[in-house]
Amino acid sequence: MSDPISLLGNVSFTNLVIFIIIFAVASLFTNLLSIVISNLIKTKINNPRYKVPGKLVQYFLMFAVTYHGLKYILGFELNTLLATLGIFGIAVAFATQQTIQNFIAGIFILGGGIIKLDDWVEISGLPSTGLSQVKDISLTRTTLREENGRLIFVPNSIFINSKLVKYSGGDFFKVSFSLKVSGDNDLEKVRKIVFDICNKNEKILPNIPVKEKSILRKLLANIPVENKDLLSFLKKRFDPNKFEPVVLIGDINENKITLNVWIWLWEIENKDKIISSILGDILKEFSKNKIKLG
Repeated sequence: MSDPISLLGNVSFTNLVIFIIIFAVASLFTNLLSIVISNLIKTKINNPRYKVPGKLVQYFLMFAVTYHGLKYILGFELNTLLATLGIFGIAVAFATQQTIQNFIAGIFILGGGIIKLDDWVEISGLPSTGLSQVKDISLTRTTLREENGRLIFVPNSIFINSKLVKYSGGDFFKVSFSLKVSGDNDLEKVRKIVFDICNKNEKILPNIPVKEKSILRKLLANIPVENKDLLSFLKKRFDPNKFEPVVLIGDINENKITLNVWIWLWEIENKDKIISSILGDILKEFSKNKIKLG
């Protein structure tokens, strides 16, 4: 009868236990090291990609530990091992195809800056998401938090293969909504009411706080020459017409008129609340002025 520490195949039981212990300790250590590096970088610079260096160090060290463990503790000749896998290796490759795709996509995301922490994104296609914030990025999956607080774990390949709408933190965005009013109303009066309400809302450009205006100036500092007119918005005397709300006639159907309203928002995560507030104010003014909805 063989000894309890005799060979399991060509690998001794003792060496196998040593490899498992080293792998587990290395996994715990590299994870803690990644957290420490990320926190150090976060305190030094204000960059949403502060987790990337720590993640890269973690993955590199785990690869090195795994490689040396297989070669020097378990005694595997990796070139020979790969050559002898044959059909089994091909089958494993097919079985893990999706994982490999997610892994490669994770490298592109971490290194290429497709998305970064705290970005607001929407994914179309299947699966699709509503407006969600990026909370964590790993090599195989990305964690999103929806507006209702739910966490979504999305395979990284989805970001490469699906249509992705990204709202970077600190940018401003044009959004639109529609109103239907009766054709019996004074149209110019209706448009003026809608415009005035939107134009006075503190969450809508050009009513942007001083702090955000400073941030916006930095965002636009390196824009192409042909778009330099945008910087006039940030000067002491800027032309508000560039970012004023716009009220357009979208459709006329029998005795109903559809108005399309364009506004510029700074806080994309509060889009629904801001539009709801505007619509509430519009309804109050319509009621005061006896304006009929369509």
